[in-house]
Amino acid sequence: MKIIKIIGIVLVILIIALGGYAYFIKSQLTPVYSGSEQVDILMEPSEVYFTEYGIPHIYANDQLDAYRSLGYIHAKERLWQMDLLRHVGSGTLSEMFGPDMIKNDIFLRTMGIGLYAKASSEAYISRNHQSLLVVDAYLEGINAYIQKKPKPLEHTLLSLEIDPFDVTDVFEILTYMAFSFSNGHITDPVLTELTHKLDSSYLQDLNVYHYPEESTLKTFDDRYSKQASETIALLESLGVPEFIGSNSWVISPEKSATGQVILANDPHIGYAQPSVWYESHLIYTENEYYGYHIPGIPFPLLLHSAEKAIGLTMFENDDMDFYVEEIHPEDSNTYKHKGEWKAMDQREEIIQVKGEDQVNLTVRSTVHGPIVSDILKDEPLADAVSMFWVTSNFPNHTLEAIYGFSESKNLSEVEKAASKIHGPGLNIMYGDDEGNVAWWAVGKLPKRRDEQLTKTFYDGSTGLDDIKEVYPFSKNPHAINPPWGFVHSANNQPDTVDGIVYAGYYLPDDRGERILQLLEPDSSVTIEKMKTMLLDDQSVMMKAVKGIMLHAVKDTDRKELLRELLKWDGTFDKQDFRPLIFQKWLHETLALTQKDEIGEDLWDMYKRTHTYKVAAEHLIRNERSLWWDNIESEEVETRQQILQQAFEETINQLSTAWGENPNDWKWGDAHVLNHKHALGDVLGFLNVGPYPISGGNEVLNNVGYTYSEEPELTLRFGPSTRRIVDFSNLRKNSWSILPTGQSGNIFSPYYQDQAELYVKGEFRLMMMDHEEIKKSENKLTLSPN
Repeated sequence: MKIIKIIGIVLVILIIALGGYAYFIKSQLTPVYSGSEQVDILMEPSEVYFTEYGIPHIYANDQLDAYRSLGYIHAKERLWQMDLLRHVGSGTLSEMFGPDMIKNDIFLRTMGIGLYAKASSEAYISRNHQSLLVVDAYLEGINAYIQKKPKPLEHTLLSLEIDPFDVTDVFEILTYMAFSFSNGHITDPVLTELTHKLDSSYLQDLNVYHYPEESTLKTFDDRYSKQASETIALLESLGVPEFIGSNSWVISPEKSATGQVILANDPHIGYAQPSVWYESHLIYTENEYYGYHIPGIPFPLLLHSAEKAIGLTMFENDDMDFYVEEIHPEDSNTYKHKGEWKAMDQREEIIQVKGEDQVNLTVRSTVHGPIVSDILKDEPLADAVSMFWVTSNFPNHTLEAIYGFSESKNLSEVEKAASKIHGPGLNIMYGDDEGNVAWWAVGKLPKRRDEQLTKTFYDGSTGLDDIKEVYPFSKNPHAINPPWGFVHSANNQPDTVDGIVYAGYYLPDDRGERILQLLEPDSSVTIEKMKTMLLDDQSVMMKAVKGIMLHAVKDTDRKELLRELLKWDGTFDKQDFRPLIFQKWLHETLALTQKDEIGEDLWDMYKRTHTYKVAAEHLIRNERSLWWDNIESEEVETRQQILQQAFEETINQLSTAWGENPNDWKWGDAHVLNHKHALGDVLGFLNVGPYPISGGNEVLNNVGYTYSEEPELTLRFGPSTRRIVDFSNLRKNSWSILPTGQSGNIFSPYYQDQAELYVKGEFRLMMMDHEEIKKSENKLTLSPN
């Protein structure tokens, strides 16, 4: 009994000690939003008003102090995220997390993201652009915080130190962002394997163009999808948001109920905690704007001022090409190009690993780029595959461009800044106080021998498909003040320019078509309609194929269920059971139709490509498609048979998961949003969620997922903000929402205070009215002494 008593006393002491330590940590790390803080680098005091939801409104006397204050606030709220992003960009995650991240670092180093970022930063500094002083001021603010303030909780728990930030770190974040926009590293390996396995009759329904007699090799390794699989697995384990897609539309005064331009934008980005954007309102003598920043980058990618508003979506252009290199039979570091044997370039990389010995890496490259197949060390491909990436093959003027966005005053200045962006491919959406609306597809677009060949691997030895030049910016798709009164973008394919159809990984036109359905007939678009559109859950594709699908099961004995399904208008409401059925039914149909030809392993990768989405409606409409026949059976199956079988399997699976009565099912049971922190698998309290949520794939409220055999879906991406800018009352009637909150600090009241508003489809004001802002009780003065 005495031993038990002693153990009890020890446990109580431990609990008290742990509680005391936790209280100490919380008291040290809880951010302060009022009072004063000494920031020695400032020339004069700055005043920061934190309004409701933790939005900082920074009042400074000059530009440099404004950006010093911004850097300080970014570090105060998002330092963990900023440090993680630069480690991703530099391929140094093993320094943070240990040996589990070695494969990620090998992948990132092979892609050359950090190497390109370092070269870009050196070139940027040498150009001495006027923005350099501003970037340096921002970095001074970050480093002033690091020097004086305690480390974030994540760094404390992992016993990590934080190095000062420099210009290279900014370019590392920018370059990773550009890489995450790309689709080629996933899609091209999958489609190359498909074209090897299947003939053109099958590929017609996938909109894949392939002419093997032109430049592709006669034989291929049938495991190219492993490269895509490895890439997906590595990207998903990084713990930072991927850039996926977006919607945007800008209404001219003639179409607007307000008589002024209205801009709407909701970039679709991978869900994570903290979420990607940090909103800030900067006011200094020379300028004023309200911006959305990626912490670690001084200038906002989305912003508005009294003169203009800028949004963005993904262009989805094809900015990656892959080449199968012919390797010398006696020397694995020699390859053939244009009839000559050439030595590969080789560079040595050293990966520092927390708690273990360093790892030495040799990265090989050809004239086309790095040998990316080398990342498959455990199960190498028979071929050496290299990658050409537009972003890493041209000088990087992105910082100058986005600085130009924040400082510009009119359409021509924004267009000039946009022309400097070489990669990634973006649609810059624009509206201003003079009534102009515009969009420009930005990024350098390569001139290719045949735009139909870009999604499969080239024969690198011939040199016929090497990228030699790009089109001038004037040839990029764009529209300025079109007579129909609005511009829009939903990642769908743009019209040709001078007859050129640019290759890309464009998404189905479902969202684009829905935007047209809602805007074209309306000559008086209101702010409320803009909000409703951003939350619109109706699927154009599902409405289009619903009749075909239901006709195939018209003889089912589930008559009552059939009547309910007939009433469905294609809306993915979280309280409705019918989206659950149609989503699962579509997936089972495509699986029964395509998996037998594609194969089990490749199928999982194929589902992750845009091709899967693009092909779905076209395939279901084509009753004569070869895909309907199951090649593993002697019978020749029809579309009706497959749809019937898929329907029965759908109902059986859903009954097993959710009960026998469909009226008890809800879309929100399967469509559940979790915002996962990079350390969330171990420290679950850092995650935010779960929340049942409306929306779905390729609806305007694009809360997207990968089709799955599991009853509950994994939501991968969605609106990273829903944003509306109204030029008729810019300061008092512009609206926004974030998926979780402004702060990345678990102890902040702004860590997840917008999460429930987001899933409910609510909005909050983007405050720019100075009188209202200065009523805030949370005023923080940053003083030089």
